[in-house]
Amino acid sequence: MSTRNKKVCFEKSRYIVYQPYPGLYLAYHARRFYFSGRSKFQKIDIIDNDAYGRMLFLDENVQHTSFDSGIFNEALCGPAMKSGVANILVLGGGSGQTLMTLLESSSVKRVTVMEIDPAVIACCRRHIKGVDKAFRDPRVKIRIGDAFKQFHFTTELFDAAILDLTERPLMAESNLTTLRRLYADIKQKCQGRCSQYLGSSVDLAYDKQFRKTVDRVSRKYLSNVTYTDVFIPSFGAPHTFMHTGYN
Repeated sequence: MSTRNKKVCFEKSRYIVYQPYPGLYLAYHARRFYFSGRSKFQKIDIIDNDAYGRMLFLDENVQHTSFDSGIFNEALCGPAMKSGVANILVLGGGSGQTLMTLLESSSVKRVTVMEIDPAVIACCRRHIKGVDKAFRDPRVKIRIGDAFKQFHFTTELFDAAILDLTERPLMAESNLTTLRRLYADIKQKCQGRCSQYLGSSVDLAYDKQFRKTVDRVSRKYLSNVTYTDVFIPSFGAPHTFMHTGYN
C-alpha cells in the first residue's frame, strides 16, 4: 500500500513509546495529553489515542485503553465473577478498571483495594470515564500503602484475591520471599482463590525463570493452578493470566 502524501510521523511531544521487549518499540500517538507527570513511585500518562481511545501508561507501559479494557478485565476477573464470590481483595488496581468490572456483578458485596500510589487513583478518577463513580461506590474500601504488607498484616478474610499489579513489584530480587508469603496469605485469607496478570505470553518479553518460580511457588500453596493466554489488541500480543482455586 502506498504511503505517498500520507503523514506517517508526528511531533515527538505527541506520542508515547512503549517497549514490549528489547528491539521492539511501539509508538502511540497522543491526540491529546490529559495528564503527564511523575508521582513518588512512577511516571503517569493519560492520553487520547486515535485507535484505542483513552489510554493509561505507567512508566510508559500500557495499563489500560478504553478500546479493549473489557478483554483484559474479563480475562483477569472472569473466574471470580462467575464463581459468585462476594468479598474480594484487589492488590494494586489503582486504574479502577478491575474495580469497575467487579462491581458489575450482583454477587459482589465488598471490594477492598490496596494500592501504593494515590496519584494513580486520583488521575484515573479525574480523566477516565467511570472510575470516580466506582471508587465512590459504598461497597468499596480503599487502603493506600504497600499492598503486600497490608495484605500480610491484615486479619480480614476474603473470598478471592485479584492481583492487578504491574510486573515490576514481583520481579524484584526478593521475589521468591515475596511470592511465598503472598501465596501463603492467599491460601489462608482468600480460600486459595486468586487471579493474577503475569504479562506478555511472547517468549522475548518475559523472564522465563520468574515464570517458573511463580508456577512452582503457587502450586506449593494453592490448588487448581491454570493459565490462559489472551490476545490484547492495544498491547500487540497475547498476555498470560493465572487463576487458582477455581474448579
